[in-house]
Amino acid sequence: MEGEVQGLVEHAAKPQISGFEDLAYGSLSGMMGKFVEYPFDTVKVRLQTSETHVFSGTLDCLKQTWLHEGFRGFYRGLTSPLLGAMAENAIAFYAYNRIQSAIRAVSREPEDRQLSRLQLFASGALSGAICAFVISPVELVKCKLQVENVQAYGGAPAAGGTKFSGPVSVVVHLLRSQGLPGLYKGILPTVARETLGVGFWFGTYELVCQQLLKWHHPRDAARLSKSDLGPGSIIIAGGCAGIGYNITSYPIDVVKSFIQTDDVRAPAANAQRAGIAHTVRTVYARGGIAAFYRGLGITLVRAFPANAAMFMTYEYLARMSVALRHH
Repeated sequence: MEGEVQGLVEHAAKPQISGFEDLAYGSLSGMMGKFVEYPFDTVKVRLQTSETHVFSGTLDCLKQTWLHEGFRGFYRGLTSPLLGAMAENAIAFYAYNRIQSAIRAVSREPEDRQLSRLQLFASGALSGAICAFVISPVELVKCKLQVENVQAYGGAPAAGGTKFSGPVSVVVHLLRSQGLPGLYKGILPTVARETLGVGFWFGTYELVCQQLLKWHHPRDAARLSKSDLGPGSIIIAGGCAGIGYNITSYPIDVVKSFIQTDDVRAPAANAQRAGIAHTVRTVYARGGIAAFYRGLGITLVRAFPANAAMFMTYEYLARMSVALRHH
């Protein structure tokens, strides 16, 4: 594994990329990850929000989506979350690195010293809370588009007779019927999910990187950083980060998706604008604790490659940027 190390030299402060580069590379990494994960995300949301008689499981959802809508059905509503993923990742990486800098300044930690795991988790959690206010409207639009066509699988029309033609029509409908607050339906569970999930996302990534350095180079791990890891290690760490995010935040995501699609799933006359507590009871009544994990399997399948792609894109763009500045 000697190729994992760029050079065993006395550790010095690593060159830092700028805030603009954080935004740019985070945006591109979000785009890459979203293309990989979106078909799986469509299946996940449909399993989370549909009645148990609509789909018998993941494979049945895949089959019915293909039969009813073809390949494009898996990418229905992609535009909004693609832009949202670019914005979310840009803000996530930017905020994560800036918050770490703030923690170093307050605690007077030198730049070349690794922050504690708790500090890294806190940096990720705070960046996730910030991201939630950006992605909540995006996820609302995405979920409505992903779930709307499922009503027709059982021969029933979409709730309220509304047929969305795309993201713009959803936004226009929400603004006309509910005003600006309508775009932030489900914001509380979104904040909770992102705070917990992104904390574990970055925390797991950093932890796995540290363990891989110790595993490959037990004598020199203290002098190295994740920028000394090769692509195989970044893929493993990034994939594990995605697993960590989803396992910890998935039940909250189910509640969030349920709240954001209630008017699409239920007829207009029966639709309830339920709160979080009522939604938790409703989900539990549909299958107990297992109902909060419906669709988790397909989510974990897509989490590893999608997040590996995101971290690979970000890390290697950042390394290339640093290398170009020093030539």
